[in-house]
Amino acid sequence: MATQMFEGRGHAAVYQKYRFEPGKELRQTILNYLQEKRTKPVELVVDVGCGSGQGTRFLAEHFKKVVGTDISEAQIQEAKDAPSLPNVSYLVCPAEKLPFEDASVDLLTSFTAAHWFDTEKFMREANRVLKPGGCVAISTYTVDMSPRYGNCSEKLTKIFKE
Repeated sequence: MATQMFEGRGHAAVYQKYRFEPGKELRQTILNYLQEKRTKPVELVVDVGCGSGQGTRFLAEHFKKVVGTDISEAQIQEAKDAPSLPNVSYLVCPAEKLPFEDASVDLLTSFTAAHWFDTEKFMREANRVLKPGGCVAISTYTVDMSPRYGNCSEKLTKIFKE
């Protein structure tokens, strides 16, 4: 379903033009958290469900290597067509099957896209690709995940409220 909704080049162009970047407070919260909690520098950041790259471009200003992923080829093309820093690349792939080695990612982000993912599969994949001590930063439109995510909804709701 998510693929079809965002697949058309026309829709992706409108999304690129009007989609907002992650808010200043959210951006600062992620940066502060990593500064306080990480002892090693962040080498690789993966922005999952990046759409046309608004969050990915913010991350590129702060980290060595940033990869934006999305299931939509049209969205990824819009992201590639937009001005970007040289440390950014984009890949077409589903959130639940990331093309990264085990324990290779320092920070995994998703800005207002996680509601499209198969959460259980995505979280397994996040655990696989994250380095020990790695971080997942997810922003979503709601903190109450119970209507959609069944047996893991209480855990997700608690995490999203933190």
